[in-house]
This record gives sequence, structure tokens and C-alpha cells, in this order.
Amino acid sequence: MKGKKKSAPAVKENVKPRIHLELLAGFVVMLVTLFLPYISYTYKSKGYTLSALSLITGKTVCGGKVVLSPSFPMILLAVATVAMLAAAFLDFAKGPNLSYGVAAIASIVGLVTNIYLATAAGNKLSAAKNVKVTYGSLICLIACLALMVWALYRLWKAKILSTLDFMVVPGMLYFIINNYIPMFGIVIAFKKIDYSVGIWGSPWNGLDNFKQLFSFSGSIFNSDAFRITRNTILYNAAFIVLGTIVGVLVGICLADIFSKALQKFFQTSILLPQLISYVIVAYIVYGFFSNDAGFINHLLGTDINFYAEKSYWPFILIFIYIWKMVGYNAIIFLSSIVGIDKSLYEAARVDGCNKWRQIRYVTLPLLKPTVITLFMLNVGRIMYSDFGLFYQVTRDSGALYPVTDTIDTYVYRCLMTLNNISTSSAACTYQAIIGFVLVMAVNMIVRRKDKESALF
Repeated sequence: MKGKKKSAPAVKENVKPRIHLELLAGFVVMLVTLFLPYISYTYKSKGYTLSALSLITGKTVCGGKVVLSPSFPMILLAVATVAMLAAAFLDFAKGPNLSYGVAAIASIVGLVTNIYLATAAGNKLSAAKNVKVTYGSLICLIACLALMVWALYRLWKAKILSTLDFMVVPGMLYFIINNYIPMFGIVIAFKKIDYSVGIWGSPWNGLDNFKQLFSFSGSIFNSDAFRITRNTILYNAAFIVLGTIVGVLVGICLADIFSKALQKFFQTSILLPQLISYVIVAYIVYGFFSNDAGFINHLLGTDINFYAEKSYWPFILIFIYIWKMVGYNAIIFLSSIVGIDKSLYEAARVDGCNKWRQIRYVTLPLLKPTVITLFMLNVGRIMYSDFGLFYQVTRDSGALYPVTDTIDTYVYRCLMTLNNISTSSAACTYQAIIGFVLVMAVNMIVRRKDKESALF
């Protein structure tokens, strides 16, 4: 029998690169809208308009009363417009998927900037009346929305995006809007804010805000930066160590309660403090330590003014934090203990291990990954303090600042009491930098000891 002839391999058709006319049309629309009126307003009974180009380059309006500095969001819109033009021709180099990917990002930027302009237009022209966005912004908004839908649809058809990716979009938008866009505010730390010209129009002052933060008399240990850094790190270190130890102990105790009803009762009981607001906790603490009617003074027959004696508060604050968080930590460790294979405990009992040896040689080693993960996550927030604990519980007593003032309370006081937005921003920047360094250092140490337990 003659063998069947093998069919010739299919020849791939060479798809010629093309100009994406739909993206090119989107670029033209976005470019034209930059010259159209974006904002209309009334000043001294006369109507005026401002184009996007005026907002990009800056302009003096309202008879010289308002100086519009170049708007960073509108500069982003101009960059997105250029990116849309590049997306129309990217097919020549990398294929259509890159073109639609760039177009999707550019259109999203256009959407966000137009929405920002619609909400912030009144703030830019505080001296004018009837400030509102006009048809230029609306046309650009509609064009960006249509291009975004079209680009995402093409990426979905090309299997670059899936349905699950679209489900992630709301979470991504939250992080972009809430966590990443505000990062541009870091410029406040390097400016002397003038409210009449806004943040971007305010003059730069270099590191003067940081000099004020690190200013000290006689010794660096008297500086604000040293005090708030010391308090923040030491308190959080105590919270992490003691919170972990107490959480593990309580979790082990809960796991050994055989009655399900009692186990649920104790879980609910120790979790209740976590659900109580620090406002209520502050009143409970005041009921114990009040100078006039406090339970402690009545019990001991003393007249101690606890809110003026700083030596007591490190212990009080640590106790309150452990009391409030022990339920949450214990339930996390309990969930890990419940997942341990019961046959390991049975084998340990057969080998003659008592309860303490079972905990030492079975429970604690298997809890190690959970402890390391929680430790790393807590170190990531070691430069942040619980504002309610250090501000409300202490009733913002000035006499307690040497032992209760942390970075968060210092920033709040600079911003709300002293109205010093520049110094508070410098403190936040300093907080972020030190926190980043600590996270990287701890992750490097953990990676050397146990590579699988490191975050990255």
C-alpha cells in the first residue's frame, strides 16, 4: 500500500503593518480639543473661556488677580495625545497589540484628566463666577471613552486581556487614584506654599522644610525628627514582638478548647475590643486614669495626674494596644494551627511528647511561615502609628509629647494646628523614605535566612 502523501505545511501569511486609522482619528480629535474652550467663567459680568492650551502653558486671568500656573494634569493630557499618535503607527514596529495597549493607557489618562478638570475647575478660578467645563472637555471625554472601549475590546479579542483582567480594573483604579496619583504631592515638601498661586505655582525652597524638621539645639537628640522617629519605631517594635507572642499564646489556647460553643464564645469575647472605636477607648482609659474621678486614684488612694506624668504612658499604651489587637492576631494564628495535620500530634503523643513538647516541636515550627509573613507586613508599616491610640487616648496632652508624639500625630499637629503644610509634607516624605529603607533591609535579612519566606 502506498503511504498517504503528507500535506504541505501551511504557509503563514505575511500581515503587512498598517496605520490604525481609528487611533489616528482619535489623535486628531484630541488634538483639536486642546484648542477648543475647556473652561468658561464670568468675571465682572463678562464671559470668558480658557482652552486646554492655556491651562497647559499657564495664563493670567481675572484682571491679573488669578495666575494660572501650568496644570500638570493637562500636561499629562498633552502627553496622552502624543501617545495616541504614536499608537497609530506602532504597528510598523511591534504589531497591533502594542498599539492598542498604548491607546488604552492614553485614553484612560485622558479620561482621568478631564474628570479632574471638571471637579477642580472652580478651585482654579476662585475669583470668577459661573465656572464650568465646556464642549471642548466634553468632546475629549467622549473621544477618550470611545477609544478606551475600542482598544480594550481589541486586546480582549487578541486574548491579551481576559474577563478576569476586567474584574481587576475597579481595584486597580482605586489604587491608582487613592495611592499613586497623590504621590505627586511630594513636591509640597520642597516648596514654600503660597495659597494665592496654588501648589504648582508656589516657589521652590529646596530642603528648608527638612531643615526645620531636623532643627535642634545643642544635640541632635533634641530634634523633632529624632523624637518622633524614636517613639514611632520603638512603640511599633514593642507592638510587633509582644503582639506576636501574645497572639500565638492565645491562638494555641483557643485551639485546645474542645467545646465548640466555648471556643466561639472566647473568640467573640477577645475580638470585641478590636471592634471598639478609639474614641470609646479614650473615654474608658480616662475613666481609669482621670485625676479627679479615676478608678486607679480611688483604688490606691492617690492623686496622680496621669495625663501630666510621662513615665507611665509607654506601659499604658502598649497594654491598650495588646488588649485591643490580641483577638485579631489570635484568630490569624488559630487559622494556621487548625490547618496543621492532626496526625503529627498523634505521632508526637505516641513518642511520649507532653503538651509543651508538642507545642515546641510541632506547633511553633509549623507557625514559622505565618509569623514571618505577618512580621514582614508589620515592618512595612513600622513608620506608621495608630493615630487614635497616640492622639485620642492621650487626649493630645502636651506634657506627654516626649513619649507619645509620633510621626502621624506630628504631621496632624503641623497641618491642623500650625497650618504648616510644607513641614507636614516633609515629615511624611521622611516617613516614607525611612519606612522603605527598613522594609528593604528586613526583607534582605529574611531572604538570606529563609529565601522562601521573603516577600521578594
